[in-house]
Amino acid sequence: MPDVSPALIAVLLVVYLPPAAVLSWIDASEHRLPNRWVAVLTGAVSAGMLLSALLAPSLRADLRIAAILALVLGLGAIVVALAAPSLLGMGDAKTVPVVVLMSTALGGEVLIAALLGIALLGGGLGMVVMAVSRRAGARFALGPVLLSGPFLGLLGAPLVRAALGGA
Repeated sequence: MPDVSPALIAVLLVVYLPPAAVLSWIDASEHRLPNRWVAVLTGAVSAGMLLSALLAPSLRADLRIAAILALVLGLGAIVVALAAPSLLGMGDAKTVPVVVLMSTALGGEVLIAALLGIALLGGGLGMVVMAVSRRAGARFALGPVLLSGPFLGLLGAPLVRAALGGA
């Protein structure tokens, strides 16, 4: 497991996980990510990151980079959702920034592993849904996969580190 600040692990488990679980449940059952819940998650995680930065000044530079990446990738996701709504729903696009913020705050290797994990798990789930439904255009709830990103990232970070030649 990567060397992660206990404050950021607390944000992940206490602040990120509960609303992410609610959002995953809603998306799995209703195929939507309500704006109110996405806003709660984003606001709570942002507040947790700000508090972490205040309490641990050594985290400030990394959290600034995490916020910038979250904004850039979030804007990219919104552009994709607007240009090709069949590829990415707007709820998923609005959820991308908080997933990227949380994953990046945990470390670069965590972000890379999170993105790879989301792509692999989402692609695998998509293949299963298409095989079961026998329709190429079958849709499924991507939110639970997307929201699992920081956890997938923590699990996969050692593999990313090894692949990049780290110890």
